[in-house]
Amino acid sequence: MQKKPLLFESACIFSIVGSTIGFVGMFISTFFFGFVTEKIRSVTDLTATENLSPMYFAMLMAAFSVSLAGAIKLYRMERVGLWFYLAAQTIILFLPVFWLGNNAFSETSAIFTILFSGVYLAYYRLLKG
Repeated sequence: MQKKPLLFESACIFSIVGSTIGFVGMFISTFFFGFVTEKIRSVTDLTATENLSPMYFAMLMAAFSVSLAGAIKLYRMERVGLWFYLAAQTIILFLPVFWLGNNAFSETSAIFTILFSGVYLAYYRLLKG
């Protein structure tokens, strides 16, 4: 196996960590929905949770699992990982907008998605597959 560039390997590791945290968070939110919505209501207004449902969190959990699989495949230098990662991140970025409205768009998530995707695309020629 060839040595990975430091920037590429670092991006993969951060993507694996971020996707794992996202998956665990969405897992907890899906299966402990009542508890999570009560915690959200304690820090926001009562209408903030009216459009949330376990299905919303389950869909995000599935997207984070695909993102995690993609990041692991990227770490293994497999090209298919890039397409898994890009598809999942697109869903993670835009599902909240479709489900909850324009106010749910996260600029921070968009910046990190563009940054990490740019790193992966820059090293695309090194990926096998």
